[in-house]
Amino acid sequence: MILKNISKFLIVCVCAFLISSTNFNVLHADDHTPKRKLINELKEEIIDLGGTPVKRKNLLSSLQKWIDELEAQLEKLKKIEALKVELTKELEELGEKTVSKEVSELESDEQIIALRKQIEEAKAKNKAAEEKKKLDEKIAAAVEKLKEELVALGGEPIVDTSDIDSDEQIKALKKQIKDIKEKKEIEKAEAEKKAEEERIAKEKKDKEEKIAKEKKQKRLKAIESVKKEILMMGETPISEYEFTTEDKYIAALKKQVEEIKKIKEQEELAKKNEIPQWWIEAEDNSSDTIIYVGGTADSTDIQAAKDIAEFNAKINLASQIESIINSKTDQMFSQVGIDNNEVLKREFNRISKDVSKNVSVKGYRVFKRDQLNIGNGKWRSFVVLEFKTGLAYKTFINEVETNQTAKADIKKLKNSEAFKELEQYVAEFTGA
Repeated sequence: MILKNISKFLIVCVCAFLISSTNFNVLHADDHTPKRKLINELKEEIIDLGGTPVKRKNLLSSLQKWIDELEAQLEKLKKIEALKVELTKELEELGEKTVSKEVSELESDEQIIALRKQIEEAKAKNKAAEEKKKLDEKIAAAVEKLKEELVALGGEPIVDTSDIDSDEQIKALKKQIKDIKEKKEIEKAEAEKKAEEERIAKEKKDKEEKIAKEKKQKRLKAIESVKKEILMMGETPISEYEFTTEDKYIAALKKQVEEIKKIKEQEELAKKNEIPQWWIEAEDNSSDTIIYVGGTADSTDIQAAKDIAEFNAKINLASQIESIINSKTDQMFSQVGIDNNEVLKREFNRISKDVSKNVSVKGYRVFKRDQLNIGNGKWRSFVVLEFKTGLAYKTFINEVETNQTAKADIKKLKNSEAFKELEQYVAEFTGA
């Protein structure tokens, strides 16, 4: 039994020796193959990349397996180096890139961890700086907007900001704007008050000027009326240049009228029997279609007496024509319900005045005239003029139909009984 065990032991030892001898020979032969050269090159690259080449596990391990392990180690180191370069570039640019799954497996490297930490800190710092920059820009924009509003209000922005930050500056600007607005409101209220006072004063002044103008117009009208009365009595009105005011002149004219009337009354009493009866009764023959008016005048020259008498008769004629037309106009306005249209009334009065002047100059005929020698080298002329009213009505209607002021109411006026009556007189006059 013992011998049998010894035999087995010897057999095992011999086998082991044979196997070791075989491997030794193989290894010795491999020292001179390209694999050994490749291993050395891989080791050098790994060392250059800062790593420690992995060792062969045992003498029995094959060179190819060792090469595979070295190549895997080198590949990992290359990826780590590439990642370092990438992370360094990202750190410099402070940008952010997606880390692939493959790269994340390599992040256990201390340098990579340190670089990632530095990048995160830089990003946080950069984000804080960016947020502060945005806040500063927002505050600066608000400050500029408030400054522009302040300048628009006529104020001057606070320049010295050494003792306050941007927020305080905004508060200061807002307070300044508020103060200026309140000041502007006060100034506006005062300006409006002043404008209202000026408006009231202007209205008062305009009213006074209007009253004064109306008074002046009344005085002028009174002067013309008295002058006309004096002229109709065959006398010459006194000159207004002798008086300092219109009121004094009117008073003097009225006094002249009274004096003339007294003289005329005396003359009339003395010469009553010398007035022709036909002249006295002439106007009694007037009708709606024919007017008879008389005129008289005294002069040392018989022709002058005739001319002045005819002139005085024409004045009387114009006055009667104007009065008749105005009466018809009032009837028209009343019949169509526009009595309160003062503008149109004034325009129609103007038209009637113009028409009466024009037709009284050439639209009449001398119905009868006579001259008397009244002694003292004087002649008295009597004349009666005949005038057909149809001519005046025709001229008046033509003026009204072409008048722009009457344009809006012309249809209404034409439908009045008074207007139709005028048209009938015109038709009779023209024979239409």
